[in-house]
Amino acid sequence: MSPVPLKPGSSIGPFEITGLVGEGGMGQVFRARDTRLQRDVAIKVLPEAFANDSDRLARFKREAQTLAALNHPNIAAIYGFEEAGGTRALVMELVAGADLSAVMARGRMSVEDAVPIARQIVDALDAAHEKGIIHRDLKPANVKVATDGSVKVLDFGLAKIADVAEAAGGSDTAATVTSPALTKLGLILGTAAYMAPEQARGRVVDRRADIWAFGVVLFEMLSGTRAFKGEDVSDVLATVLKSEPDWSALPAGTPPAITRLLQRCLEKDPRKRLSAIGDARFELEDVKSSGTGIGISAPVSERRSPLSYLVPALAGAGIIAAAALAMWPRATSLPALSRTSIVAPDGVELWPDSAQIAVSPDGRYVAFVSGTPRDRSALRLWVRSLESLKATMLEGTEGAQLPFWKPDSGKVGFFAENKLKSVPVGGGRVDEIAQAPFGRGGTWNEQDVIVFSGDASGVLSRVSANGGEVKRITTLGTDRKEVSHRWPNFLPDGDHFLFSALPGHDGKFNIYAGSLSGSSVTLVGEMGSTPVYADPGWLLYGRGGVLVAQRFDPKTLKTAGEAQPLSDTPSAILDAQISYTAGHTTSVSTTGALAYFSAPSPATRVMWLDGTGRATGQVPVPPAPYLAVKISPDGEQAALVKSQSPTESALLLLDVVRGSATQFSSGGGRNETPVWSPDGRHVMFSSDRSGAQNFFVKSVADAAPEKLFYESEPLFKSPSAYSRDGSWLVFNQLDAKTAYNIYAMPATGGTPAIQVGAGDRDLLGSVSPDGKWLAYLSELNNAFQLCVQAFPTPRRSIQLTTAGAAQFWWTDDNRQIIFTSGNQKELWRLDLQTNGTELRAAADPVRLGPLPNGAIDVDAMPDRKKFLALVPERVGVGSITVVQNWMAGLGR
Repeated sequence: MSPVPLKPGSSIGPFEITGLVGEGGMGQVFRARDTRLQRDVAIKVLPEAFANDSDRLARFKREAQTLAALNHPNIAAIYGFEEAGGTRALVMELVAGADLSAVMARGRMSVEDAVPIARQIVDALDAAHEKGIIHRDLKPANVKVATDGSVKVLDFGLAKIADVAEAAGGSDTAATVTSPALTKLGLILGTAAYMAPEQARGRVVDRRADIWAFGVVLFEMLSGTRAFKGEDVSDVLATVLKSEPDWSALPAGTPPAITRLLQRCLEKDPRKRLSAIGDARFELEDVKSSGTGIGISAPVSERRSPLSYLVPALAGAGIIAAAALAMWPRATSLPALSRTSIVAPDGVELWPDSAQIAVSPDGRYVAFVSGTPRDRSALRLWVRSLESLKATMLEGTEGAQLPFWKPDSGKVGFFAENKLKSVPVGGGRVDEIAQAPFGRGGTWNEQDVIVFSGDASGVLSRVSANGGEVKRITTLGTDRKEVSHRWPNFLPDGDHFLFSALPGHDGKFNIYAGSLSGSSVTLVGEMGSTPVYADPGWLLYGRGGVLVAQRFDPKTLKTAGEAQPLSDTPSAILDAQISYTAGHTTSVSTTGALAYFSAPSPATRVMWLDGTGRATGQVPVPPAPYLAVKISPDGEQAALVKSQSPTESALLLLDVVRGSATQFSSGGGRNETPVWSPDGRHVMFSSDRSGAQNFFVKSVADAAPEKLFYESEPLFKSPSAYSRDGSWLVFNQLDAKTAYNIYAMPATGGTPAIQVGAGDRDLLGSVSPDGKWLAYLSELNNAFQLCVQAFPTPRRSIQLTTAGAAQFWWTDDNRQIIFTSGNQKELWRLDLQTNGTELRAAADPVRLGPLPNGAIDVDAMPDRKKFLALVPERVGVGSITVVQNWMAGLGR
């Protein structure tokens, strides 16, 4: 049906048209009266070519629903969608006031007038970006300024909705309705003068395109001239791509904070650009705090006292007594200890390990990593100012791990994509510094030297923070059977650094002090995690789940006295649930702040689940930090892995009928990854008691200690399954420090043969009951997917899932695989079919039901109709705890 033209006096639904407001590439805009609610609205009629495209129209409606959720005082609201007589239209808020373009036509604006408008634009963009909505056509004509100074941004998201990159034909630049000079739909969105370079090239854009446009608008407000000029669209685009703005056009008295903000917004490389529009508030606030007088920059303060950082943290926690601290005599009293809890942003999970959290040296920021061990695709680096309630994700930090700070708190170092990298605290260009296939910690001194562990096994190296030659600076102690040096941490002189040597023994690591100026190392002591140095003369480290402090002289490199557990004081800095690996238990600032990850509880319960994943009962064993469970072939017993410390774990044998658990493994170290022999008489497992993870086998029927079965040089390897006929043992191994591969070896011993080695991480190989296929998990685009190939002679791999998988089990008839979702939250079934040479999914996976909240490990009974699961004793969301003035928690 052809649309019925609208004109004054006509109607669409309950809306009576009263006049034409304007028209452009996205259609006509009319003023109308809502006869139901008795209010004036704007009616945007979609172009006929657009409205008659059913696919695009359906997408438009879906996006309009999202936009309707943008309830913000600085964003023009969308009220609804109307269809009548073949006409499709969007019902929007009718915004009073003048376009910013009209305001700017009167001449350039003063800083006092421009900053309040800019701040409101920032608030509008920030609110939309939080919901994943990008404007893509921000310009003065899309900003309305009311007589009272309030600002409304128009057409939010409509450029994104149009998605004209899918439109056939045409290559002209498109503009929204408020730009009548350009009227065609084309391949590039946005008005040319305000386009980001990547947008001008027709590439997919993100929120940084809006940040660029904001910078162009602010430049134009202050200078009274366009940042990028030209006689026609092509000239303008060429200027955007190749030229810098004429910075001399800015008034001579422009505050440095504004100039700095403009330069960061107008970086042509989006990786160097301001990464989050919310960060623009800091620069605008600097101008505001200085009185917004032209030529007056924000004052440069001396290093802030610990008390100045304490106040905002206490305010955020709702503690009003902080004001009294300002009157305490500093010479005789310490500021009171306080704690602030930081939770992850909405829709984001924190990586549950204190080594993924770092407080900045000046105590102003906390850097942390999002994602979980089962959802590595969500790995990102975030920074949160302790003076703000909002964290900012730093663009370009996909895969980030193990953050550490530059001493001036201006940059964060981290590991990602097999490299050591750094990024400015406010976002911007991500620098690649050195290769680091499996980074295990870094530290940065004031001479811009970074000491880091780049491999899962190996020594420490040094490199300039600007990149360049990488030099090894430690040597593995062969007499101590060392296999890895990790977690370096500079001492105050910037020359000496602490680090851990693996393997650990009896729940402790050897801690050494190394030096940039010499090759010798000094043994500092044995500790439960790598310590961090804290002024004035303390080492902080983990011991049995508790943070402890011990006196330390950074000049003599000697400890003194007994370690003091901070959680035993009345202030109780830590609950007993601090979560850490063998890395740093906490990070600490020079201002007396420390940060760590708080887990709800490390203890798990052993639960029965039915075939839909529903909990039906508990195995009567006391809750404990169980990490893994593996059921015997007859379903009467299970091997449990129980954590005792970051360096110690033991195997227990669980009678699932009676509920009793007895000690099974007898050696020290980490004893884990148990695998039952098909006859149920033996358990194979890995242990690092002698350095590298090697395989041990133990009989279930007698008390004789386990025996070494397979020993090899690679540091990390673990058994994953026997074949059903007992002839093969399948295992994982970290090869060449870059990839986990899958091997198979004769179950009686012999030379392993690689089965899968195509990706960075291929894990958990399991042979089908008929012995013809090998199913496994392969990390594809940062998510583990279930794959299968022929066995024992490998052929082409077939991917079976696309939405992720974590654990899986064959059914006896070889026709199905039961698996858990990639986030371990649901139970699924996959039906299989084969043509003899390949095995494929017969249909889409079938969801069986949800798993208990927080389940960390699951195993299936032999009939695949019941399951055992390890479920947290207390389920909750982990958080970051920031402690101010930690020394006030020491017993005195």
